[in-house]
Amino acid sequence: MDERKEDLIKKEIFRRYNSGITPLKSAEIENARYTHNETNAYFKKSLKKNRSFYKSLLELFFQEREIELMDKAITIEKVMEKIRFLLVIHHIPINYYARLKGRKEIISKIFENISNNINDLDIFYADFVSKIEVLNEFRFQFDEEKKPTNRLVYECLYWMISILEVENKNLDFFDDSKIRAKLISKISSNIDKYRIEQSHFYKEFIGRYNFTAGLFEDEFGINFDLYLNNKGRFKAKLEELNVDINNTNKIHQFESLRLNKPDASTTTIEDICRQMMRGRFLLRPSYQRGEAINKMKSSAIIESILLGVKLPPIFVYKRNDGISEVVDGQQRLLSILGFIGEPFNNEEGEKIKSEKDKFLLNKLTILGNLNGKKFDDLPEELREKIYDFNLSVVNIDERINPNFDPIDLFIRLNNKPYPIRENTFEMWNSYVDKDVISIIKENTMKHSQWFHVRFNNNRMNNEELYTTLAYLEYKNRKKDTIITDYLDIYRIGNKINSRIKDKGDITKLLNSVSLDNHLKEDFIKSIKGVETFIRKVKTLLIDKDTDDITSFLKIELDNLYHPKGNKARRTLQNFYVLWFILHKINYEMVKQNRVELKLRISDIFNYIRDIQDDINTGGREGAQNGTDNFYIKLDGIWSKYEIQNRKLILTHEERNKLIKKQENLCPLCNGLLFNGDDIEIDHIKPLSVGGRDTFLNLQATHKDCNRKKRNFYKNT
Repeated sequence: MDERKEDLIKKEIFRRYNSGITPLKSAEIENARYTHNETNAYFKKSLKKNRSFYKSLLELFFQEREIELMDKAITIEKVMEKIRFLLVIHHIPINYYARLKGRKEIISKIFENISNNINDLDIFYADFVSKIEVLNEFRFQFDEEKKPTNRLVYECLYWMISILEVENKNLDFFDDSKIRAKLISKISSNIDKYRIEQSHFYKEFIGRYNFTAGLFEDEFGINFDLYLNNKGRFKAKLEELNVDINNTNKIHQFESLRLNKPDASTTTIEDICRQMMRGRFLLRPSYQRGEAINKMKSSAIIESILLGVKLPPIFVYKRNDGISEVVDGQQRLLSILGFIGEPFNNEEGEKIKSEKDKFLLNKLTILGNLNGKKFDDLPEELREKIYDFNLSVVNIDERINPNFDPIDLFIRLNNKPYPIRENTFEMWNSYVDKDVISIIKENTMKHSQWFHVRFNNNRMNNEELYTTLAYLEYKNRKKDTIITDYLDIYRIGNKINSRIKDKGDITKLLNSVSLDNHLKEDFIKSIKGVETFIRKVKTLLIDKDTDDITSFLKIELDNLYHPKGNKARRTLQNFYVLWFILHKINYEMVKQNRVELKLRISDIFNYIRDIQDDINTGGREGAQNGTDNFYIKLDGIWSKYEIQNRKLILTHEERNKLIKKQENLCPLCNGLLFNGDDIEIDHIKPLSVGGRDTFLNLQATHKDCNRKKRNFYKNT
């Protein structure tokens, strides 16, 4: 086996091991955190009983897609996460919350405090329902009047209703349809205050709550500063709740995780099935998430088993009653059980089957001959191989770890997902062709002191940027490619943004590059294209002498991206836009026109960060105007600095006329030139530096003189 094949096999094993780890969504982690909270359980149970009310919450606070998925376990967890936010947010000053890093920890503590002080859960829940009914009245009237609205409007209105209740104001105020109409008119006229895009940003977040407060301040005479800015009072409240403000962004220091000799062992799939049949193996405790339905990932797990590749260990908590709870590794087990068609007990103790029950294998990369096959279609030896596969298990015994809390371990294992994300350089680095990866790493390091998206490059962000630029160069080199099919340029709010439309397409290309030497050579040419792009950028930035070129380039690139001196950090889209601007301009043109070109590019970055021209045009029309003006500015640059194609061909008579005009002298060597000599007609100012393809820009020269001069041109 040669070194390259060995490297590919090692990387494939690494990729497969990593694919067995499925990170949890935020709502799933929160479900575990609140699994024993009585208030949370009461609300969840009530929502399951009242589907119409549950649906109304989805219609108020979520996108249509969540309504379609309302029967999924993850959806109700998302709704519960939103409910906890609604119940808590009026207790936290908005300006403080907007700056807060450890938001979930604060919400958890406040929600716990609220839960502990509820005298009657029935009344508390009924009060929540009554507020939602008020919001539904608003929603119906918004629809009747055909006025724009969205989920952020209802979020802010719920906040306001909660404050009015705290201030003992009469909520019958909202029963009057005329009053609602007045509020609806003001909100819809200022719907940009509630825009979904960038809604989590500090400025947008406090902006919509401040505006909502202003709608009610005069009407009720309430000092909303208590709810917007009173950080001091809230800090005192946190101290009462024993919350460390400086440590809210960390997970609890789980003392219970100091385990006494956790027992590492192996067990077969067949053994697990046998334990489940006897009711001794609990695959889905109450704190576990629902099933992730990714058949491609599940197929990869089955393929790994058939290839004999180890999977990450399963964490199991052995209770004193003899039941083994799966704390971590549920999705791997569900993939296996789903494929072989084995049932399991859910959190209610009912026997159910996987949502992927008896799924067909698909998109296998090595055992492609098994694609489209079910478990029953496999030869007996392969079926036995699955049953006999040894899973690594970490057993935590309650008997010798009496203070252990499995929920704490579940949160700790899943709160900061440790698998390498797909479609990132960290993943590509693990299995893409060694030569390609080495070139990318070396080139990235060569320029990293100034050409970087992150100076502290812990997650290989700079290599990922470089690889993405190579992908764009690769696509741009193909005939008939429209680059905006791969690079999305779009407007959000008052900014123009850009992104790669499908990062998975980069992964597909790199996979092909690893298997096809011709593609590999082609992609390496695209890497050279990135080097040319970086050379263009460097030339563009250098407009004076400097003793410290690296520091100069770093500062100048920051200034180019942020012309008004804003010290915002660099983003991938900064580089995408710069590449998009320069990809139609050759190096010589950049070198000859660097000062003017730099100013024009700086003007574009200034525009895309704050589109003032179209700020009063809302909705789709405004978005279109913003991108149209961006392309108009770009076309202005491209048309000025584009290289004209040579189309002008002189007739024999025109050649002789040009030689006579030059008084039979070669303009390059000043030697005599006659129509019988080896003559070439070329441009006085080369097309590559902006020369025009016109008769006035043509000269007749000796052929050898013209070949020696190349593209040299002195700009006078």
